[in-house]
Amino acid sequence: MNNHKKLKKYTESFMKSLARYLKEGLNVSATIHPANSGGAIIEIDITEKNRNEIKVIDTVPSINVTLERIDQRMIGGNIQGVTFLGTNVYMDGNRIVIIKGEDDYAHWGNKAVVDDINRIISPRQGA
Repeated sequence: MNNHKKLKKYTESFMKSLARYLKEGLNVSATIHPANSGGAIIEIDITEKNRNEIKVIDTVPSINVTLERIDQRMIGGNIQGVTFLGTNVYMDGNRIVIIKGEDDYAHWGNKAVVDDINRIISPRQGA
């Protein structure tokens, strides 16, 4: 997903929705990692220090490149052959990593934001 406008809109909506469930004084920041070959990765940081902000990183060929570059413990080794479909959520401390493997609007629209937030806050749906 290399449509920065759509990525920012999804991320802004996600951050706004998530903020409703956070303790007062916590802030949400996001780093968007666009990819040319489908999908993107969004890192959400929840801290007391940062202001709510969104940063867009340079576009890479695939989300696998981003996974090799960011701090993550979800997948190790050679991940170049791994394919991601739909939405995958990885939570680590005060950070949420959203891996979206497709560019289809259904994965980036308002309903997707609601579904993704529900996956995080609802223990029965898991993440």
